[in-house]
Amino acid sequence: MNSTILDERSKSVLLAIIDKYIEKAEPVGSRTIAKNHPEHLSSATIRNAMADLEEKGFLNQPHTSAGRIPTDKGYRFYVDHLLRPQNFLVQAETLAETRNLEYPSGKQNLQSVLEKACDNLSTVSQQTGLVMLPGFSATCFKHIEFTKVAPNTALAVFFSEEGILQNKILPIEPSMTQDQLTSISNYLNDEFSGKPIKWIRKELLRRLRLEKEHYNQLAQKAHDLSAALFEDNNNELLVQGALNLLDQPEFNEDIGKIKTLLKTLEEKTKLINLLDLCLDHEGMTILIGEENLQEEMGNCSLIAQNYQIGNEKAGTLAVFGSKRMDYKKIISIVNYTAQKVSKLISENQGV
Repeated sequence: MNSTILDERSKSVLLAIIDKYIEKAEPVGSRTIAKNHPEHLSSATIRNAMADLEEKGFLNQPHTSAGRIPTDKGYRFYVDHLLRPQNFLVQAETLAETRNLEYPSGKQNLQSVLEKACDNLSTVSQQTGLVMLPGFSATCFKHIEFTKVAPNTALAVFFSEEGILQNKILPIEPSMTQDQLTSISNYLNDEFSGKPIKWIRKELLRRLRLEKEHYNQLAQKAHDLSAALFEDNNNELLVQGALNLLDQPEFNEDIGKIKTLLKTLEEKTKLINLLDLCLDHEGMTILIGEENLQEEMGNCSLIAQNYQIGNEKAGTLAVFGSKRMDYKKIISIVNYTAQKVSKLISENQGV
């Protein structure tokens, strides 16, 4: 732990500097800390503490005449301090703010709840909200509808038992009619409704291998279509508020960096990989700067928490944004939202 190499005075100065930098987005000088420090330390004492903190890698001085800003190591100390049991108190004003954000009333499908949660995370944090839907393989099939939209193309609309709706374009033979597609929909709904996608994949393979000679032509087409429909997909990621990054002054200095970052948010793959890692962890995951493992995310932090259906982890929700985010507030927001979402979707699923 970083705390073992800092005395109490240095800790208090470091925490005060990070609080002020989060608030002002400007390097923090000794005079600023001296005015607000509860122990009324002199500017000279604070300057000495700041020099020591810089030498130990907790602070950085961007220009010779400027004050200090926190490094990744400094932010990590700050966050670890906030997450200690005696310090992790949800601020009353933050809790009141999140409670005023409404969720769909009555029995709603999972996707509606998660879309609202993603919007809430972005709105309250003024950063980017992320929510990963439950893995496709873990969902249960409820209903499918096929619609012919072009001579050789059909639209499949898939509904899961958990309330997730997915659309997928599938290739079909030009001779296939809408009546045949409707018959295939009815066949799949009768055969597989209520079954997990993972089980359906295995059952399709078994039937294709062992009973292929018994299939009529329509059944064969039904299994060909469903094999394409139920192939494994990456977890779907909801993203809200990506443009909030443009409001952070530290990103205004390098347009190239912000363009690369926005492209990463648009492509989603790297974010999905990060949230997949978070899903393997218990409790809250906080990644700061270079801990995000992607070069273009070096100026960003991710605060993530898993949500559950009953006692089972279902997915991950997070706030992604500037390293200079308000950790106190956003840790509380993410924690509260994960608890709220878990409660709502568990009640909707009767768990």
